[in-house]
This record gives sequence, structure tokens and C-alpha cells, in this order.
Amino acid sequence: MRADLRKQLKFPEEVTHNSLKRNIVIWSKSTKQVVLIKLTVPWEERMEEAHKRKLKKCQALILERQPNGWKAWNLPVEAGCRLFAGQSLWRGLGLLGIEGPARKRLVANITKQAEAASRWIGIKRNERWQSQPGDGLTTS
Repeated sequence: MRADLRKQLKFPEEVTHNSLKRNIVIWSKSTKQVVLIKLTVPWEERMEEAHKRKLKKCQALILERQPNGWKAWNLPVEAGCRLFAGQSLWRGLGLLGIEGPARKRLVANITKQAEAASRWIGIKRNERWQSQPGDGLTTS
């Protein structure tokens, strides 16, 4: 498993060479299966639109992997910026085998983090962003 914590995720080369941006990639060489997870934090009114857009964006990779013997699962999930979890999040966690109280706690944690990140972005939205060599983006 790889996740984009603090840096851009490097896609596993044994699966494919591409530039798709996923938040989490889970794969098994032995079973030739890969799960692509992309979290989006839209306004609740735009969840369905965001879900369809992310499904479509990754569809090419899914189709590309089939002939190479890899079974690919595309799981775009949405957590609203105002503490609302999309059905895709509940469904995706269930597909990964996370059920019951553990799933409920995880959804609560994800939605709290999504809301906190959205609040931070809202606070920072009027600040000018500058690129710093080796540092990524920082505010000025």
C-alpha cells in the first residue's frame, strides 16, 4: 500500500507507469489486483458530480490494466467539506472489508479531517501562494 502523505504518491511500477494522482494505492503482485482510492472533498451539493468525474478520469487505467492480467478497482470516495460522508465512502470502506463500528469511527474521522482541511483552505484563500525550491508551495 502507498499513500500520498506529505508528498505525491509514486505509483507502483509493477502495476503501471502513469501520472494519475490517487491518494491511496493498494496492490498485490501475487493476485495481480490493484485498488485505486481518490478522496475528494466537494460541497455536498456537488458530490454526485465529483464522483462521476473521478470515476471517468481513472477509467482509462482500469481498461489498460485488464489485458495485462491485473484486475483494477477504482474507488473514488467523497467526504463533504461540512462533515457529510458520501455513500461512496461508506461503500468503498465496505468493499475493503471495513465494517461495523470500525467503519463508523473511520468515516467520522475522515469527515472531521475533511472539514478541518476545508476550514484551513477557507482561511488561507486570500493569501498569495509562492513556490519555494524544494519546499513545495508556501504562503506569503
